[in-house]
Amino acid sequence: MITLRSLRRAAMAALFAGSLAAPLAADTIYIDGAVLKPGEYQWRQGARLHDAVVAGQVSAQAWPLGAALLRQSAIEPQQRLKAGVLYELRANGLYARGENNAELQQLLERMESLVERLPVTGRVVAELDPFQLLLASKNDLLEAGDELVYPRRPSTIRVLGAVAANCQLPFDAGLRLKDYLRQCPLHASAGRDYVHVIQPDGTTERVGIAHWNQQPVTLAVGAIIYVPVNSAALSPDARDLNKDMAALLATQYSLGGRYSE
Repeated sequence: MITLRSLRRAAMAALFAGSLAAPLAADTIYIDGAVLKPGEYQWRQGARLHDAVVAGQVSAQAWPLGAALLRQSAIEPQQRLKAGVLYELRANGLYARGENNAELQQLLERMESLVERLPVTGRVVAELDPFQLLLASKNDLLEAGDELVYPRRPSTIRVLGAVAANCQLPFDAGLRLKDYLRQCPLHASAGRDYVHVIQPDGTTERVGIAHWNQQPVTLAVGAIIYVPVNSAALSPDARDLNKDMAALLATQYSLGGRYSE
């Protein structure tokens, strides 16, 4: 018999059994992407983000808004987050099956397939614009093992979650949030009041989209719009799915126009 406890145990076991990239040496940092001098650099106590930027020589073609700081200390919490999302998807799939909601069950299976492919990156929110890092207040300390990735600018917006099919749409600065949602039809089980906007710097915002709570929001190129599953259709035991799904998507990042999943 499949139980919620066995689902959670299976999700954790499968995740930690999977192969992860070997961590960098404890006394190094790594810089990659659109930089003139990618590679490993010696880490020293007191080193800051701007020191890494200077060492790697960020290219003029880099897209600082989508740059990613990947931190070894964030790996384990994000492993737990991913395992939790997989548990919530499977628990809600069982609940949907019990409610004879085949459409919702199929959606959750599609979302599970996406989450299984998402890497655990260790990405944390940080200011990585080389000019902003000249300000002492934004120039955070580096940790040993940190990796900085500077991608090139993409040209799309993605709409994921409770949609008929995941969409990757051309970015247009003249379009609003609802314009993108019109291009990517919602699933019958979608929530209709809010979406989660994940900006390319990894920050997230829950934004109202209904007539009664509509909020203005500026979408940057490379952003993700996560359409939540209607909370009324979710299992009482796994109703954090949408919040946790948005948090996991915020750990992903662009690699020269393609994404880490």
